[in-house]
Amino acid sequence: MEPFTHTGENAAEARDLDAVARFYVKCVLWLGAHDPIYVDAYFGPAAVREEALTVTVPPDRIAGYAADLLATLDRIDPDRLEDAGRMRHAYLQGMIRALEARAEVLAGKSLAFDAGAEAVFGVAAPEDDPAWYEGLHAALDAGLPGSGDLAGRYRAFMDSFVIPPDRLERVFAAAFAESRRRTAEHLPLPAGERLEVAYVTEEPWEACNRYLGGGASLVRVNADLPVTVDRPLTYACREGYPGHHTMWTVREAAFVRARGWIEHSVVPLASPLATVAEGAARLGEEMIFPDPERVRFLEEVLFPLAGFDPEDATLLDAVSTSATDLTFSGNTRVARGLIDGTLSREDACGLLRDVLLLDPRTVETHLRFIEELGAYPVALSEGYRLVRDYVGNGADRWERFARILTEPVLPGDLTVSGSRG
Repeated sequence: MEPFTHTGENAAEARDLDAVARFYVKCVLWLGAHDPIYVDAYFGPAAVREEALTVTVPPDRIAGYAADLLATLDRIDPDRLEDAGRMRHAYLQGMIRALEARAEVLAGKSLAFDAGAEAVFGVAAPEDDPAWYEGLHAALDAGLPGSGDLAGRYRAFMDSFVIPPDRLERVFAAAFAESRRRTAEHLPLPAGERLEVAYVTEEPWEACNRYLGGGASLVRVNADLPVTVDRPLTYACREGYPGHHTMWTVREAAFVRARGWIEHSVVPLASPLATVAEGAARLGEEMIFPDPERVRFLEEVLFPLAGFDPEDATLLDAVSTSATDLTFSGNTRVARGLIDGTLSREDACGLLRDVLLLDPRTVETHLRFIEELGAYPVALSEGYRLVRDYVGNGADRWERFARILTEPVLPGDLTVSGSRG
């Protein structure tokens, strides 16, 4: 199946990019039929999805189509394009390379962890260090009350801050409302954007949040699981404002509706876009709640709503921050070991439980996530590092952060001096 013919004429190159983009979207939708969690969101024309899903295309053929698309892009000279066209050309190249790599994996190709991180997520995995967790464990050991087993002390401490079920919705509502208010002070939110929070029970781990298109998102809170009082604010910022919901809302308005760039109407989870999105979502909380404003909001609003003593907010925040760093760094190392065969599943389980200090109830979820999406943990850890270092601490940090949401940047663009267009 030949998707189109490249004209090679300057006047037609914008149409060539349109054709590449449209066929790329179909390829992503075809691959999603083989990998149910691959397509995180689609908010493009219904007719394109319906047309794509009338046939089943095997992964090896999708990989071949991706190679054809890349060859077509190679025949389009980006120097002959205007600034927006060059940005679009580079974005399509990066996303289609990742599509090709993911399709090859689903077709049976084995991909080592480091190779998968580069090919699919557009980022190099950090060098391994056997002592990586010692500083974080020391910080937790010094902060947690009591003595003895660190994992047991950590879990007992966190369990003491689980929000009572009858207070859960009001705590989340306050976190989402304040994160939206603060985000709107720095970023113009598209008219009509809206986010619905659903409280669900008996949901499988695959149940996820979803950007629905038209400025609307559905965010789920699993009310079956214990939620500590530090989590609602992080969740609201990463999933809502200025995180994923904000990013997709802004991009739909700026790219899909204003420019007609259909490639931005589909969000593949295994892609370099995920690296940027995860990094921006995590840094977003620090952008709108810089120290010490996060602790102050916990003390003044969330702790009272949850029924806890505000005097404990500083300690909980410090413990939670160290534990988050431990999880993000450790998941990358566990994923490398599992994928490269240097860790058995049993040993990986032990690391998640005893070194990362994860609740035994969530260990299986983490393992299955790695097994489904391979090197995705590197998108979480390195995406944050890239975005944080790019944004920096200068007077233009909000301008640089906004660029990540409003331009089609990929990991390679996020060097400290990076700029495009």
